[in-house]
Amino acid sequence: MTEHFTPIVTFFSNIVEIIELIFSDETIYLYIGYAAGIATIAAFAIQAIRILKTKTISGLSSYMYILYSLSLICWFTYGVYIDSWILAIANLITFLFTFTILAQILYYDEEDKIERYRRDPLTYVFNKNYYEEFVPQKIIESTINKQPFSIISGKIYNLETIREKMGNKYRNRAVKHTAKILEKALRDSDFIARVEDNLFMIYLSNTDVRTAKKVLERVLDSTNKIEIKKGSKEKINIQMLFGICSSNEGTNLKELSEKACKALSNTSLKKNYQIKTYKAEKS
Repeated sequence: MTEHFTPIVTFFSNIVEIIELIFSDETIYLYIGYAAGIATIAAFAIQAIRILKTKTISGLSSYMYILYSLSLICWFTYGVYIDSWILAIANLITFLFTFTILAQILYYDEEDKIERYRRDPLTYVFNKNYYEEFVPQKIIESTINKQPFSIISGKIYNLETIREKMGNKYRNRAVKHTAKILEKALRDSDFIARVEDNLFMIYLSNTDVRTAKKVLERVLDSTNKIEIKKGSKEKINIQMLFGICSSNEGTNLKELSEKACKALSNTSLKKNYQIKTYKAEKS
């Protein structure tokens, strides 16, 4: 009976001897060194690639990476001193990746500061400051090139209803969804900003009133389909209203914006009255 198990016992004995040979005290620590070096390099390589792809440094500290870079230089020096090429090379490569990450943090941090100055924190479309700073330049360009443009004012008619029935969380969600739809409907040459809590201003380049109305009609089709849901039963569709002021009314952004808002004040939820122009109000 024992003779039948002899080949099996021999087989497992040979495996154990091979494992002991491979993972002798000296060899196993060598493998651990390889693994540690590769894992460290991979971790920082992945971080560097992620920043390059996403262009975001959210949650990363430049001070931490400066200190870590100094520690890697020290470890590299120690590796050279003890003649450990694994330690030296792993820390040298990791330092290069860390330095790359640090450079990206410093670069994108400056970019982030500029974007934070320009952007509305809730919707991430442009804010009032940048609207008043940037659009006058666009108006000058359009005037020089003798191209028409339109200034649009827009608001969510039932925003307060959403807040009263669902709460501020869903009210903010409605604003964010609306901003996303508006931004998606625009061209690269156009401009959108959230200038007040419930007021969007849009600059449409090379666009007369007739074309602006067509653009806004398409936007209304999209925004009116947005449903703000709370649970499985409660839902409210967003209702948008727009006012238009054409470049025929002047070139001063403040005056044009005020006229667009005056047109907006005369809109209603009745069909064909959700979009009004300043000219229509004057007549």
